[in-house]
Amino acid sequence: MKIDFAKVKGKETIAYSGDLNYFNNFNKSKTIKEFKSVEGKVTLEKADAVLIIKYDIKAVLDVFSTLTNEPFEYPISIDETLYYTSEKEMESEDVFYIKEGRIELEEDIYSLIVTSLPLILHKEGEEFPHGKNYRVLKEDELNEDDGSSYSPFDKLKDLDL
Repeated sequence: MKIDFAKVKGKETIAYSGDLNYFNNFNKSKTIKEFKSVEGKVTLEKADAVLIIKYDIKAVLDVFSTLTNEPFEYPISIDETLYYTSEKEMESEDVFYIKEGRIELEEDIYSLIVTSLPLILHKEGEEFPHGKNYRVLKEDELNEDDGSSYSPFDKLKDLDL
């Protein structure tokens, strides 16, 4: 679904329901197996040369566990507001410049979902892998087990600044 920047007048809300598996396959995601459902609402509001888009999206994804690589369902909720402009001089860290005058909602929703996923995804109650003569440690367990608290910045402690 494309939003033409120039055609948005005032405030409007759009019901969204879509299939983002195309983007997932195109980007060859190793984290997300499948988008099972993506729906919600998108509110557009134009204020002078700025288009404010509020995304209120709920999705259910099949993701791979980072601990066991087994797929499982992961619900996610997105509540974000993004700002767009068609004027180059208004571009900033918080305001995106739209060169073509159109915004691709599916791309933005896909990006918001992917960037909202935690780095470590696993089912509730799932344990780190272990077996005969090995086990995977969490980072905090690693420091406890070997007694070290090494930091690459330790070398800087002796500098006289």
